[in-house]
Amino acid sequence: MKNNSVQGKTDNTKDKAQENHVKMTQTPVPSLILRLSCSTIVSMLAGTTYNIVDMYFVSDLGNSAVAAVGVLFSVLAMIQAVGYTFGMGAGSRISRFLGEQKEKEAGRDALVAVLMSLIAGLILMGAGFLWQKPLVDFLGSTDTIETFALDYGFWILLTAPVMCVSYVLNNVLRAEGMPVWALVGIGSGAVLNAVLDPILVSGLELGIRGAGIATFCGQSVSLAIMLIVMLSGKSVIGFRGQKGKPFRQTAADITRTGIPSFFRQGLVCVATILLNRAAREYGDDVVAAISVSNKVFAILFAVMVGYGQGFAPVVGYNYGAKENDRVKKAITFTLLSQIIASAVTGVLVWIFASPIISLFGENAALDLGVRSLRMHAVSLPFMAVCLVSGMLFQAIGEIGKAILISSTRQGIFFLPLIWLLPMCFQETGVALTQGISDVLSGVFSLPFILVAIYMCKKTGRKSPLRKR
Repeated sequence: MKNNSVQGKTDNTKDKAQENHVKMTQTPVPSLILRLSCSTIVSMLAGTTYNIVDMYFVSDLGNSAVAAVGVLFSVLAMIQAVGYTFGMGAGSRISRFLGEQKEKEAGRDALVAVLMSLIAGLILMGAGFLWQKPLVDFLGSTDTIETFALDYGFWILLTAPVMCVSYVLNNVLRAEGMPVWALVGIGSGAVLNAVLDPILVSGLELGIRGAGIATFCGQSVSLAIMLIVMLSGKSVIGFRGQKGKPFRQTAADITRTGIPSFFRQGLVCVATILLNRAAREYGDDVVAAISVSNKVFAILFAVMVGYGQGFAPVVGYNYGAKENDRVKKAITFTLLSQIIASAVTGVLVWIFASPIISLFGENAALDLGVRSLRMHAVSLPFMAVCLVSGMLFQAIGEIGKAILISSTRQGIFFLPLIWLLPMCFQETGVALTQGISDVLSGVFSLPFILVAIYMCKKTGRKSPLRKR
């Protein structure tokens, strides 16, 4: 009886895997990407809204509180970078394993990625608590911002292990073609955060500490939901150990594949720190204005990354299945649609920049925030090229190219600009740095993705982009 039950469960898993394989390799590419992207975009937006919603509800506490939330975004960015490193690393490998119909290997990667992210999250939390005051000073706090930053930062640090594991599960579920469950998890947590923020911040008069507690509660609910999905049998792969391959080797492979995500997200942390430190030379109002502009831009960035994360499993899965014609279709469709959508969005953001910035309070640097947001609007189509290029090469395992492209936005171009522009144009230079860097990164990335499209066309159907 027990053997029959085990056999039935195995057959059911195989059926699910085969059904998923047919969906990922036979569904028309545009509709498949749109289907996967819709939920991933909403999922990314839900994750991004935590910091923005917190900023909105603490705005009544003054510009110093708003700036504190902006300053702590660097910590959130680092936590996200760690989560995405293991999540995207595992997700990229899982999508290719499933394309090759290797469910056991995919399950092994999911298990190892979760354990790695948990350990890394605990290390981040411990280190943050040990050096919390020097940390908020280093991130760009002024004396008036520091008190708010310490209260808010305590709860953000406490959330670190929860967030790291959540980002892994989010990517694993999307990689196996189950973005709806990822959306349910992330979305439920974001809604809870938005509900709790006004209750805790104003209702119970906990101030900025209440915003931090709301974030912790929301992230915990997200993790619980996605963990239940993975353990309940809804997932094709679940969590599987596998004899014969050491944990250390699998961990190294996942980390190597996920490194581009660390550069893409981790450099957000570096860029935010440098922007805050440059802005604080001109006062709390300037720090708040730059923070608000960047948070609004973060919404647009989340949409584009969400669309890219709907694209990545399609590319990875079909690359693993050696359906190279579908890989080409996925690249061209995603690139063109991203450029067109971002250009239209950029026009709208340029027009409505002033009322958008004013939602987060009036201050002397309002005009500076508007100028910063409009520069972001101009850069959107260029950033689309950079993102699609980086995610493409990560999805197919071209790690060197993925790292190079991911390093351009907030590394190769950003670092000299954040030194040069403020020196020449003061606070205006601070406001324009990220947008100009995005334009340069898009121009740099374009030849890489055009060559990839050409190689797909040249090699034809059933041929990989490169020798594996």
